[in-house]
Amino acid sequence: MFHGSLSRIMGTRFDVLILGVEKEHSTNIWESFQQELEYLDHMLNRFDPNSEVSRINHEAGTKPVPVSQEMWEILQDCRNYYEKTFGLFDITLTDFLQVVFNEEEHAVQFLQPNLSFDFGGYAKGYAMKKLLNILKTNNVENSFVDFGQSAIFALGHHPYGDTWKVSIENPFQKGQILEEIALRDSALSTSGNTPNYSGHIINPLNRRFNRERRLICVESDNPVDAEVLTTVLIAAEPHQKEKLLTQFDTKQILDFNL
Repeated sequence: MFHGSLSRIMGTRFDVLILGVEKEHSTNIWESFQQELEYLDHMLNRFDPNSEVSRINHEAGTKPVPVSQEMWEILQDCRNYYEKTFGLFDITLTDFLQVVFNEEEHAVQFLQPNLSFDFGGYAKGYAMKKLLNILKTNNVENSFVDFGQSAIFALGHHPYGDTWKVSIENPFQKGQILEEIALRDSALSTSGNTPNYSGHIINPLNRRFNRERRLICVESDNPVDAEVLTTVLIAAEPHQKEKLLTQFDTKQILDFNL
């Protein structure tokens, strides 16, 4: 078993377990992971003044800003999720329709002052998808990938079982396990409010922040779907949720009122 860990990347701790692979090969995979994560963090971290998203946020209010090919593809994906969630997933947190896309130049511009991109409800899922591709390219059958317990992908199974078991802990009552989930070849994303981090998820359609003592977990084959859906389900009003769920294929959704 190989264990790789980063204490701080993409806003959280990162861990990976790789099973059944020789040490040298595992080390090479881990180096690929680190390079990919550092690259994505430098691209998508709005708190890094030298990141690509910071450059866009700083300049796009006054002129069209050409973006890299991967950033362009990410922005198109986010536009698709905006449409798929009826505007509830919005990386501007305000009004995605105020973003102009120049298809020929692969450039973006903001029509509204003080608009900016925030990939907080997307980036870890996107990173997970790329890391999963690295694992599969290297013929890894059993692995556990974990972004601070908020975004997880379980490939194959634990060495002492036919799945990977994940415990969901109540953030308001330390030690209380709300549920134990058995994962195999699927992603699990968790979102909600905690005692130290509350009111951070906004419904962009009515500008209301959710401050409920609530936790939502989504299991899906697609880690980006899981990441997006947990965020929008926390933000959505009750009448929006039923329509929203028709747009996604999920394995299970757990909603805890704490």
